[in-house]
Amino acid sequence: MTAGIRENVLAARSRWNEGRNALRQKHDQGESGFGIVRQMSDLLDEVLLDLYQAAINDISTDLVTRVAVVLHGGNGRQEVAPFSDVDMMVLYQGSFTEDVAEFSRRISQDITDTAIQLGFSLRTPRDACSMSLKDAEIFTSLTESRYLAGNQQLFENFLSRFKRIATRHAAKVTRGIIAARDKERLRYGETVYMLRPNVKKSRGGLRDIHLIRWLGFVRCGVTDIDKICDKSQLTAADQKQLKTSCEFLMRLRNELHFNAGHAHDGLGRNEQVRVAEKFGYEESEAVLAVESLMRDYFRFTSRIRYICDHFASICDDRQTLSSSLLSPLVTRQIDDHFTMGPSTIGVASAALDDVKGDLQEVLRLMQLCSLHGKSIDHDTWLAIRQTMLETRDIKVTRQSARRFMALLSNTTRLADLLRRLHEMQVLQKIIPAFKHARGLLQFNEYHVFTVDEHSLQAVWQATKLENENSVVGKTYRSLRRKNTLHLALLLHDLGKGFTEDHSEVGRRIAQETGRRFELAADETEEIMFLVHNHLVMSHLAFHRDINDESMVAEFASNVGTVELLSMLYVLTCADIAAVGPGVLNDWKLGLLTTLYLNAKKILTGTSEASGPDRRYLKVYDVIASYGKDLDAQSWIRDAASNLPNNYCDIHDPEAIAHQLLVLRDTLSEEVQCWVSQVDGTNLIELCIGKREKRRSGVFYKVAGLLQSLGLMIRSADIKPLGHGLIWYWFQFEDSDFVEPPQSRLDDIKFRTRDLLLGIDEGPPAVRTTWEKKESRALQLSRPKIQVKINNQTVDTATIVDVFAYNKTGLLYKIAKKFYQLGLDVNYARISTYAHQVIDVFYVTDDQGNKIRNKNQVQIIKKEILKTVTDFLEPKKPTEEQL
Repeated sequence: MTAGIRENVLAARSRWNEGRNALRQKHDQGESGFGIVRQMSDLLDEVLLDLYQAAINDISTDLVTRVAVVLHGGNGRQEVAPFSDVDMMVLYQGSFTEDVAEFSRRISQDITDTAIQLGFSLRTPRDACSMSLKDAEIFTSLTESRYLAGNQQLFENFLSRFKRIATRHAAKVTRGIIAARDKERLRYGETVYMLRPNVKKSRGGLRDIHLIRWLGFVRCGVTDIDKICDKSQLTAADQKQLKTSCEFLMRLRNELHFNAGHAHDGLGRNEQVRVAEKFGYEESEAVLAVESLMRDYFRFTSRIRYICDHFASICDDRQTLSSSLLSPLVTRQIDDHFTMGPSTIGVASAALDDVKGDLQEVLRLMQLCSLHGKSIDHDTWLAIRQTMLETRDIKVTRQSARRFMALLSNTTRLADLLRRLHEMQVLQKIIPAFKHARGLLQFNEYHVFTVDEHSLQAVWQATKLENENSVVGKTYRSLRRKNTLHLALLLHDLGKGFTEDHSEVGRRIAQETGRRFELAADETEEIMFLVHNHLVMSHLAFHRDINDESMVAEFASNVGTVELLSMLYVLTCADIAAVGPGVLNDWKLGLLTTLYLNAKKILTGTSEASGPDRRYLKVYDVIASYGKDLDAQSWIRDAASNLPNNYCDIHDPEAIAHQLLVLRDTLSEEVQCWVSQVDGTNLIELCIGKREKRRSGVFYKVAGLLQSLGLMIRSADIKPLGHGLIWYWFQFEDSDFVEPPQSRLDDIKFRTRDLLLGIDEGPPAVRTTWEKKESRALQLSRPKIQVKINNQTVDTATIVDVFAYNKTGLLYKIAKKFYQLGLDVNYARISTYAHQVIDVFYVTDDQGNKIRNKNQVQIIKKEILKTVTDFLEPKKPTEEQL
């Protein structure tokens, strides 16, 4: 033995590693996914049998009559991925004797010493069966049990007992299996169209094929897909599609394991790029190789998802039994074609041939389901789906277009019904641009879903607003033509995947859709506007000063009507929410809502009489009332009127008055700082007040300090309060704390004060993190560095937009360059989307004036661009320079 490990175990380890390496070579040479996992299973069997035999020989040959070694899970179905765990159970009969205990210890230790990850259990047949009824995971694993060694009759007795229990408790077991899989999907992805899926556990992955096998065992006592098909539980077409899709996923999973050198099922962005190249996907001008790979992935997994959902619905006795018992009693005929049951609407048998290939009638069926809140009868759906998939020439008539627009007017189950149309490839015949968007990858760090799934998610997010009591919920319910909004949501991103800006392409798609549907001219114009401008409102809300009246007035003027503004507001919120979970946070929703309300006041003609100034006069009066005398009250009112409006919105008037009174008595050499967490958010705010003639670089110095402390600045507002006082308001996030302790807040406050008093004037020591080499995936998704100057939006400042990718210290570099150029930052909005940043600065010259000289504007643009580029992409010195 070497280092306490038996010689036969060392030999087994060597055989296992050498065999796996040989299979990797076969994989690299193009061996099928099925071929590799089956040969891995054969190799594993040989290794385990050698270890088993050695243990039996050393302990007691009599054990072969009292124990059985059983493989289950992937090992049981002989689908062993290169670095999968081994799931083994040792069954024993009779008393639990010392030799049985010694054998279980020996075999489990030897397998572990062979460097194989082991899941091990020692049970009697009774215990194994009993435990399976208590835990769906144990049950599903045991459905794919396979005899390896020992007493085969013991194994057969266990399997017979297990099948009887499965049959006796079929309904309960089925519910438990489906519930366990649903729970797993929630963790790994409920939709097929995840951009970073888990090939085993995400929706449509290998686990859904396993689910079919497990349910097949309960329903008909077999787990093999071919045998389930033989028992008429799956069609021949389903059988073929499952095999083809499973082969794709198995080969993909084998590649992920071999490359990682351990069990790894996540198909992240870097892996997508690498695998696309490894599998020989070609790149074109319009489509990246990785996008072609992922389109194949989505195509195969969507097939699996449908077949799995269909089979699960057949096996779920709750649905089947309740429908069969109640259907004859409560089913009624709606007309010559359709019947309504307790939970479904279907087509009468005599009319099925007429309906299943008629788009107009299929859309009417869906509209009935939406109106009555019911599902489509499963047999009806199967017939329609098969016919529609087989029919290439489906014409969109005037009547079917009207049916589709009528369907879009509803909110109940709308997203599910649209997804059904998309699943049977009818949506792309109604809206041809959907064909291009099917499975189209959005290769960036921001989106979670493909283009087509994002569009369907956006409709779902909008319909969810029907029951919300928020401003956006009330606005959605007030819309007269929800079908216009829903169609715009379906179309808004279909222009992606072309070289031209997707909003421009989308506008033409919207125009063509209006013509195709024979919509009224004004309705087509509204849809074109919404699609073309679907990014405008978020851009203004997140990157402009939403309290700037001239900017809001221009935006309202461009929109034109309250109805169109309301649709754009809802569309923007739904679009952002559909990007991924939690993307539409309270902060973003608040900004969008404020912009919407401000613009709405202008469009309704109430801004002159009761606009923001009139509204805030009452706020200023309340704040001023805390002054001790008339002079103090007058001073506070004047200062408060210069504060940012949204600062007055979220702070208690008494607290504001206290801050202003402190500032009133502040001497020229003093600095006042307040640091606190903003109620109801994860933001921290830093307020600074000081007397100065010029702003003397406060913005860039504080920006550097905050970044050196690992804080992510979200916005900065700088306002002159009069009397030589300047007010700075920074909002930022602290990634180190969910709820920062008071000591952290005090540290920020004292460091800021010392910096501005000149006690600590050294350059910021920006926190550094270990950075690995930039991946190909990041290079592909990295945004272009751009600097844009906008001198039209507002009258009081020049707007500088910086588009770049994120790196700690970038904001400090930009802010310092503004200072060196003699510019003051009046307002800043800092936005980060994964690796991308969009920083917006309102700047003036040292006299507080907008930059109007064209040459100076070009110098600013050139210098800021150079600063950003030099910081993010420093050029390596040449040999001569070295």
